[in-house]
Amino acid sequence: MKTAKTLNWWVAVFGVWEVLAPFILGYTAAKAALWDAIIVGLALVILGVWAASSKTEETLKTLSWVNAILGIWLILAPFLLSYSGTTAALWNDIIVGVVELVLGAWAASTVSKGTTTV
Repeated sequence: MKTAKTLNWWVAVFGVWEVLAPFILGYTAAKAALWDAIIVGLALVILGVWAASSKTEETLKTLSWVNAILGIWLILAPFLLSYSGTTAALWNDIIVGVVELVLGAWAASTVSKGTTTV
């Protein structure tokens, strides 16, 4: 469980980056990309911290899978929300999405079954 918790702290760190990326990389004019980054980034921060602080394996595993799904969303969002022409937003979301997908799935896979209190 310790590994899963550590990985979820990293999920939160990359969530912070996702929130800040439009301002740092300069794509605030692309409103769909901006708001997607802010909303998904905040969700990753909240869920990452929640998972890392979780007392039950079941909650930790569930939140880790949700984080992985948010990673998939980040990979698809530039195409679904039509901002794939904004190069900085496109590549940021693909890279952060892959990282979040890997971290979330890795964290979820390291949690054993059950609801043991830690």
